[in-house]
Amino acid sequence: MYGRHRAPTISTQNLAVGYPGNVTLRNANITLPGGKVSVILGGSGCGKSTLLRHILGLATPSAGKIFIEDEDLFAMNEERFYRHRREMGVLFQNGALLGSLTLGENVSLPLLEHTDLDEETVRTMVRLKLSLVGLDNYADYHPSQLSGGMRKRGGLARALVMDPKVLLCDEPSAGLDPITAAEVDQLILDLHDALGMTIVVVTHDLDSLFAIADHVVVLHGGMVLFEGGIEELRATDDLYIRQFLNRKPNIRQAPEWLE
Repeated sequence: MYGRHRAPTISTQNLAVGYPGNVTLRNANITLPGGKVSVILGGSGCGKSTLLRHILGLATPSAGKIFIEDEDLFAMNEERFYRHRREMGVLFQNGALLGSLTLGENVSLPLLEHTDLDEETVRTMVRLKLSLVGLDNYADYHPSQLSGGMRKRGGLARALVMDPKVLLCDEPSAGLDPITAAEVDQLILDLHDALGMTIVVVTHDLDSLFAIADHVVVLHGGMVLFEGGIEELRATDDLYIRQFLNRKPNIRQAPEWLE
């Protein structure tokens, strides 16, 4: 178990992604505090998932830097970069479980790929992580035998199996009914309280936002419109954010650099 004092802060410095005429992120400067639940909020195509991919190191920005604590992600040597990736767990939007494998086999994949643990230890760790997400009796089920919410929880167990310091969740409530989505939100909170990780959640779901967020970043048109706490978000006078929170149509003009 990682204590809160070991959960890293993630920050970006003038991060830019894209090229002239197709800019996804522009001069993004954010700080996602260690040991907190940060929500990256915004409409479709605003750059949320792009930011997540770059934090994971799956893509290289066109300009700017990403820091894990005080280390520049893209200046790390190969060994440190590999270790960084192992310290991050990811819950993909659709759970991303392999249909040909059982749930237990899916959860064991990171351990088999990145460690030399013996089979019994792997089985024990898989059972523990499935128990954390309430699926300890479903290890032998295939994804097709599970509900959408159970597949999300199974994906979460796999994201946790390496005991990461950071958990990244891409639209964890997408495709779920409101009750199941609320259950996933509560599970994220319970895991945060138990493990003290830095958690970053990408979403456009306002119910999830207000249920789980300690810290909020709002993106629009590839730019950072807001960063701060929930009460600051509620008090903002930014027109787009107020329309977004009130679920009204967006009438904000696109920034000049997108035209």
